[in-house]
Amino acid sequence: MKQILLGIFLSITLFAFSQEPFRYDTIFVTPDDARNIHRYQNKQTTTVQNQQDVQSQQSKPMPGSGFDAKNLRYGLNLGMHFSDNYSLFRLAPQVGYQFNRYLMAGAGVSYYYSKNRIYHQQERVSLYNNSLGANLFGYFYPSRMLVVSVQPELNYVWSNYKGDLSGELDKANVLVPSFVVGAGLRLGPAHAMLYYDLVQDVNSPYSSGIFYGMSVYF
Repeated sequence: MKQILLGIFLSITLFAFSQEPFRYDTIFVTPDDARNIHRYQNKQTTTVQNQQDVQSQQSKPMPGSGFDAKNLRYGLNLGMHFSDNYSLFRLAPQVGYQFNRYLMAGAGVSYYYSKNRIYHQQERVSLYNNSLGANLFGYFYPSRMLVVSVQPELNYVWSNYKGDLSGELDKANVLVPSFVVGAGLRLGPAHAMLYYDLVQDVNSPYSSGIFYGMSVYF
């Protein structure tokens, strides 16, 4: 009877152990033992994690890292007025950079043409002005719709006077500085502004008082 019970006990024990699969990680060894497979797994996991951290750092944009072409803005100032006694054409392409929501600044070139007809000593005299200039500009946006601007500018102006009867009377070629300030509304990509030239040079291509202008930036 004892032999039968002993045989049953051994059979049950062998059956129980046979249900648990044998794994190398069930062998109890010291951490530095060459048979410790966890040591290699941990090393591989650490290496993969370090690589992922490096890639993540490389993919993150550095704050204030410098120039971003997406912030470039291309603009155009265009003005036209035609009548019998006064005509004006103005073309001024501009390139700016949007530093943040409050500030855009840049530079540009401009061309002006104007013709003004007046009567002098019973003769109609025409004044023709052409100017080619370069400028810097800054737009400040205190709110989403309000805009304030400053624009220092230097223009080379060549002009001549012609009488209907006497022909050419005079001509002049001069360099003219201007410092134009403005304020107005921002309407999407457009600026509707009132401007004033602080220098008020007699040969300035700008009018002597407050004048209106529009510009568009994309």
